[in-house]
Amino acid sequence: MNTTLKLLPAILLMVSLVNCSSNDEIITNGDNTSSSTLEAYLKANADYVHSINGFYIVGSAKKPSSNETTSGTTGKDVFEDSVRLFSNFLDQDNNGIIDDDKKELNKRLSKTMLFVSGPLIMVDKISAASEVTGKGLYGMSMQTDNWPYIKKYNGKGWSVNKLYSSTWRPLDFNALWEEVFHTVTEAFSRVDKEFAFSTGGALRKYMDDDITEKTYDISVQNAEENGNYDKVTAVNEYIHQIWAINFAGHANKLNMHQEKALKFMKNKGVPMKIIPSYAHVIGTKIK
Repeated sequence: MNTTLKLLPAILLMVSLVNCSSNDEIITNGDNTSSSTLEAYLKANADYVHSINGFYIVGSAKKPSSNETTSGTTGKDVFEDSVRLFSNFLDQDNNGIIDDDKKELNKRLSKTMLFVSGPLIMVDKISAASEVTGKGLYGMSMQTDNWPYIKKYNGKGWSVNKLYSSTWRPLDFNALWEEVFHTVTEAFSRVDKEFAFSTGGALRKYMDDDITEKTYDISVQNAEENGNYDKVTAVNEYIHQIWAINFAGHANKLNMHQEKALKFMKNKGVPMKIIPSYAHVIGTKIK
């Protein structure tokens, strides 16, 4: 078991236009263009396209270039794993069918989100396209030229003493897991005011209380990002760290504020499980 933890370099934690949202608004439905127009655009501009009831996952065939990514990884590997992860989040009982209590999550994803894996230039192009933004969709991404993809990552096999900083990640971390999780929680935040990452949201309060008591810190990362690490983004990072620690079996290392955030996520129906060997593919391959 590898018990070493590391702090990711600032470049890997830098939040791009399409990583974590700084948008405080709750989006309902911005269906300004037809689904057929959106799908046609995605097919023309991405190498791979998959739909889970109108929630689009797209990817690039370009070879990932992060020097921390497992050697031999292809763009198709990352794309197919993203489809598998989203499928598993929607199918927590592993029967190949969206769980009844996750159908609303699928609906939220389709109404508010788009997921793109590939180099940053492709991610930004697709996420900013009028066919995407005109439909009220927000692009989240796995930037394969900046962030590590680790094959056979299972989310476990490490230890932690406490969660004290936004810069914390376990060793040999697969960024795809984090970005898929962020997409799910971003979808929650855009339709549920209690889940909002802005001031007034429950999760924001838990993080702010943690910071006030000096048991959690975002100042180091904010300095690394030249003052651009806002608290709205920080909340989504915070709850992912809590989710990851709980998933690895270390929930007893969370402090009381972090425990409250975990309980809140569970009560809201945030998926808590990933099966590393999950083999089902939910939805439709478009390209």
